[in-house]
Amino acid sequence: MQDFAYLFSDSAAAWLEGRGDARFLRYERHYRAARSAAQSQEAFDLEQSNNRFAQRFGSGRLQFAAVSKSKAFGALATFLILLWGGSALLSSVGATQPVAVAAVLGVVFIGLRMRHLRARGQQ
Repeated sequence: MQDFAYLFSDSAAAWLEGRGDARFLRYERHYRAARSAAQSQEAFDLEQSNNRFAQRFGSGRLQFAAVSKSKAFGALATFLILLWGGSALLSSVGATQPVAVAAVLGVVFIGLRMRHLRARGQQ
């Protein structure tokens, strides 16, 4: 019976061949760096290297937690929530009062343009 595991991007065979995602490349970089740091072949310990790799790159949850605490992620999340809420609000209010929404959008766009031109003139 043939083993078709190599066809799946998340299989161990695909991971060892470097296909599917960046986990293999990350491990390969770590392995080569640890190997070059060891002065001789006898000084390199693969088991210790693998333990250091596991501690450094543990699980994706820790990386997501670190990313979610960053200021850039917070700003992006806030922007996307406000964009979604604003588009929902504009569509619902725009259906009942299109002239008022058009006037507000016109004032906002003109204000943004003036702000851009002032910032450009001060440079």
